[in-house]
Amino acid sequence: MRKSLIVALSLFLINPVLINSTAYAAQEVKISEPTHRLSSGVFIDDQLATKLLPSGEIGSLVFNPVRGIRTWLVDPSTIDEIVAMSQGYGISNGQTPTGQQIAQDWLAQFVKVTKFEKVYALTYGNPSTFWVNKLIPKQVEYLNAVGKMQLDLVLGRATINASTTNPGQQKLNRYQISVFQYAQRQIDLLSSLVDKKELDPVQLRLAQLLNTKINKVDLEFLTRDFDKLVTKYRSKLKITGTKFTVTSEKQELPVTVINNFKSPVKVKLSTRAINSKVVVSSVDSIEIAGEEKRQVLLPIKALASGSSGLLAQLTNLENKPVGYPVNISLNLSVISPVATWITLGAAVLLIVAAMVQSWRRVRRRKNV
Repeated sequence: MRKSLIVALSLFLINPVLINSTAYAAQEVKISEPTHRLSSGVFIDDQLATKLLPSGEIGSLVFNPVRGIRTWLVDPSTIDEIVAMSQGYGISNGQTPTGQQIAQDWLAQFVKVTKFEKVYALTYGNPSTFWVNKLIPKQVEYLNAVGKMQLDLVLGRATINASTTNPGQQKLNRYQISVFQYAQRQIDLLSSLVDKKELDPVQLRLAQLLNTKINKVDLEFLTRDFDKLVTKYRSKLKITGTKFTVTSEKQELPVTVINNFKSPVKVKLSTRAINSKVVVSSVDSIEIAGEEKRQVLLPIKALASGSSGLLAQLTNLENKPVGYPVNISLNLSVISPVATWITLGAAVLLIVAAMVQSWRRVRRRKNV
C-alpha cells in the first residue's frame, strides 16, 4: 500500500512537468521577405517600413509577447535591407521615406528577443532550391557562409546555418533565365581575376531574385535592373577605344587598359586585324593595380595604306574573355617596302624607256 502511494505521488509530481514541457516546446519563427530594393540600393517602395511596425507582418514576430522558447529561421538578405533602411534610404519614385526609426526599433527588439535563443541563418535571399540547383548550384556554400557572417555581425554572436531549403518554384521566362545564367558566367570569369568579395553585389543579388515571393511584375522589372548591374561589373575591366594614324611600317600603338576593381589583376590583351593591311601581335600578362590604368604598347606592322582596324579583347591568363571587345580604328598612311620597290622599279623602267627612245631618235637623225 505504501509503495502504491509513493508511485502515485511521483506520477502526480512528474506529470505537470511533462505537460509544461510540451506546452512550452520551441516555436519556429521565420523571418524572410523578398527584396524591396534596386541593385543600386534605392528602395522601390516603402512597404517594408509598414511590415516592420509592431502591428505589421514582420514587426509582430518580435514585438508581440510570447510564452516559451522560440527557434528563429532568418534570411540574412532581409536583415541587410532592414539595416540599410535604419541607416537612411531613398525611394525611387521620390516618396518621402518613413521607415528609418521604425527599422532601428525593429532591429533593437530583434537583437533583444533572440539573445538567448537559437538563430538559424537561411541561404541568402531564401532562394528557390529548384532554381538554385539549376542556375547556381556551386554557389550555395558561399552564399551560406556570407549570409551567416552578416547575420552574426548584426546579432553580435554566432548563428547556425540552417538545413532548411525553399521548396517553392516560381516561373521564370527565357529572358530571366538567360540573364541569370549570363550573370553567373560573368561572376565565374571575373572571380578568376579579382577577390570574390568584390563580386558579392552581383552574386548576392542573383540569389535574392530567386526568392519565390517576388511577384511576376516586380521580378521582370528587377531582372532588367539586375542586367544593368552585370553590365556595370563587366565594364570594370576595359580597353579605351581610340583611333590611330600609322605613318611607319612598324609602330607601337599606346593602348590604355583600365581596372576599376580594387583588386590588382593580371590579364592578357588579345587582338586581331579586321583585314590584311596590317599584322598585329598579342600582349601577354599585363599587371594592373587596383583602381588604376596602364598604357600598353601594341606592336603592329603595316603592309599597305588605307583604312584598317583591330578588334581588341582582354582575357584572363587562361585566354577566356573578360570585359567587352573594343574596335581600334587605324588610318594607314605608309608605303610598304614592297610598294616602294614596285614604285622604284616602275621609275627605272620609265627612265630606261626614255633613254631608248632618245637613242632611237638620234640614230634616225644620223641616217637622214
